[in-house]
Amino acid sequence: MEFNFNTHFEQMMEKNHLQSVVILGHMNPDGDAAGSVMGLAHYIHAVYPQYRVFPYLAETLDKGPKKLVVKDQVFCPFEKPDNDKMGTEEYGVIVCDTATRARIIGYDLYEKAAATLVIDHHASDEGYGDVNYTKISEACAENIYGMLDWEKWKKSEEAVKKSCSPNAADYVYLGIVHDTACFERAKETTFQAVLGLLGMGVNHRAIVRTMHAQTLDDLEKQAMLLHMSKRAVDGKVVYVCVNQEEIRKYGIGYEDIHPIGGILRNCDDIEMGFTMYEEEPDVWRCSFRSDGKWIDVNQLLLPFGGGGHAGASGLRKKIDDSEKLRNEILQKIEEMRAGKNA
Repeated sequence: MEFNFNTHFEQMMEKNHLQSVVILGHMNPDGDAAGSVMGLAHYIHAVYPQYRVFPYLAETLDKGPKKLVVKDQVFCPFEKPDNDKMGTEEYGVIVCDTATRARIIGYDLYEKAAATLVIDHHASDEGYGDVNYTKISEACAENIYGMLDWEKWKKSEEAVKKSCSPNAADYVYLGIVHDTACFERAKETTFQAVLGLLGMGVNHRAIVRTMHAQTLDDLEKQAMLLHMSKRAVDGKVVYVCVNQEEIRKYGIGYEDIHPIGGILRNCDDIEMGFTMYEEEPDVWRCSFRSDGKWIDVNQLLLPFGGGGHAGASGLRKKIDDSEKLRNEILQKIEEMRAGKNA
């Protein structure tokens, strides 16, 4: 039986006598986090007008999804909720698309909440929260589509109100589009959700345009990063590492290097791509992409404290010897491949 969001949400709010709910995603949110957080925020705003809703995404949201979010006329998700906005009474928290507590944006809000509900789709979810619903799928937003009462949403006055502001269906569609790379990794259940959302009036072309937010300068930086790439594991693995000095010298942001792993993974002669980005001195943020079959990058990263999905996983680690970390990861890849071929 599919998780019933309405039942669990109502229980959380009524049992704890709450009037406010904060909705959070992960650090440096992507399209799926934005779609999940904002989709739920608009759903609650429409179906449960008696509650105050505070979604928070942070300014580090990817540029593509931000093109839709900045059109929102109901919420200001780039402003972190505080006592001036929320008051001093207790509140509930919903966390979306975030496998571990360490990755929650606005973790202090989660920590102080009277009750918590977690909705996720990562195999590496650590099972935190008072209620944790984790269903492994291509997008957290797909899970959210399946758990909401869309008939109740459509009947609500706010949901059907004619407005230029994105609504719950728009945002859930956004999350699915981005986390499946515009349906490249879609499954049958994904298309079932897509058809349902399109039937509610989602503008497919407008949402897909959020996939394309690059400038010529962005492409030039990515070309430079690709030129810096190095091969390993018989040429089947390609990686790019950028340290603090290079970041300052070339003006490289995480949004520049983040897509590189996927670009490499999609090359016919490459099985896996990964990037290592020194976002703070001795703090490395790493992104790994594969087809999930040649190697399961979730299993690859678990011994190092990372994880995610079989085909897309990440790692954030404080270490003063990045070369040692990289070599250990490459050695682990060799061991896993040897085991598969045994």
